[in-house]
Amino acid sequence: MAYVALYRKYRPKNFDDVIGQKITVEILRNSIINNKISHAYLFNGPRGTGKTSVAKIFSRSVNCSNIKNGSACGTCESCKKIQENDVDIIEIDAASNNGVEEIREIRSKVKLLPTVAKYKVYIIDEVHMLSTGAFNALLKTLEEPPAHVIFILATTEIHKIPLTILSRCQRFDFNKVNSEEMFAKLKQICECEKKNLSDNIIRLIVSLSDGGCRDAINLLDQVLSLSIDNITEDEIYNIQGILSEDKIIDFLKTILQNDVVAGMKFLNDFVNSGKNLNNIVEQLLVLLHNVAIAKSVDDFFQSDRQKKYLSVDLNLENIKVLTNILIELENQMNKSTNQRNLFEIYYIYMSNVVNDCKNNKNNTVNVVESDEKKIKNKSKCETVTKDENVKHDFDLLKKIRINNVLATANKEELIKINRDYERITDFIANKVYNNIAALLLSGKVVAASSEYLLFSFDDKSLVQVFLFNMEKIEKFLSEIYNNDYKVM
Repeated sequence: MAYVALYRKYRPKNFDDVIGQKITVEILRNSIINNKISHAYLFNGPRGTGKTSVAKIFSRSVNCSNIKNGSACGTCESCKKIQENDVDIIEIDAASNNGVEEIREIRSKVKLLPTVAKYKVYIIDEVHMLSTGAFNALLKTLEEPPAHVIFILATTEIHKIPLTILSRCQRFDFNKVNSEEMFAKLKQICECEKKNLSDNIIRLIVSLSDGGCRDAINLLDQVLSLSIDNITEDEIYNIQGILSEDKIIDFLKTILQNDVVAGMKFLNDFVNSGKNLNNIVEQLLVLLHNVAIAKSVDDFFQSDRQKKYLSVDLNLENIKVLTNILIELENQMNKSTNQRNLFEIYYIYMSNVVNDCKNNKNNTVNVVESDEKKIKNKSKCETVTKDENVKHDFDLLKKIRINNVLATANKEELIKINRDYERITDFIANKVYNNIAALLLSGKVVAASSEYLLFSFDDKSLVQVFLFNMEKIEKFLSEIYNNDYKVM
């Protein structure tokens, strides 16, 4: 007999087998017992939480003539006919059948009476993938459905469902399965399969599945296929193509310590082992989230994990800065054909940003201004203009420079600046200017004159780093363009 994947083998067969969706199951069960069947249901929730399984259980139960506690008995004539030929339970994948014609075909068939069952049930999975025209066609059927038809719509992206559809369905939100129920389920599967796994390994599988029961069972299936007696946590991480939490903490610490050599070696080993850099970004984001919670809430995690997170030398402001940079990196990597180079640039950038913030933790701004006076390391800077000797705060300095560049900007100068802008990439490996080069490559020049350059960034944290390094930026740009530009 062909091997059956564990997630199919242990798929819930009745409402009692469903885990993690107690309220949803109770309402659906009672609606069947009390014969209060709606014509349309919408199941919303993360992948692998039981939406399609519950839809199938509900479909069989509403057609059972001998219901037992709200679930199909499996032995009555109706159940046997459905098992032999479930022609009246129609599953449609909206991802591949998302056009108007497919929905019109449903509309033409819903008027036909069920072949063997009491109700004809349409289960439309990933319903958010339907086109606008298809939704409009479906709406007409939902407005005036035949009495013998039930629609069950399933989605992971409820925000893409038109309100006109939502208002005509009973909505049920499926939650991520909690850890204890998931652990018990995996433990039960191991016993049924006559396999021994330590509780620590099972709990790690539960943790990596992030509340998705199907993901957890699939990972368990892979683990049980290993011909190893004592499976270690590292082997679980290898299956997932990710790093252990201890290793990702060690990697984060290379950023905090500005140890670029150790970080690059780490990245090289990771890539050479065939792993995906997107996973590191995801793990770093999760780690920063956990560190922020550990530093804000006492004893939120188990003592060993709480201690581990507290050992990371980051304050909440730096966590926010790094999180913003990682989110930007994640977006850029999805567009890039050379993820490794991109990751390395951002790695160097993050290392320098964190250390710049540490060095400037008193919020001093290090800038250069004016033909007559340098201003540095003051939270409120003094500027001397050519016409008057007046003290101004830094906000005024910004306004003056922005006004100056806008007043004197010309298109030819901007074209010249942007034409040579890629030369900045030559300094990514430069020990003196690598962080400045990475910073400027994250932004762009939006206005230029013979004396001033105005930069733009998508992230406010990058603007702050820019202000910390204005003197260094101006010196760097003089080497690139052979001109002493003032920047803002």
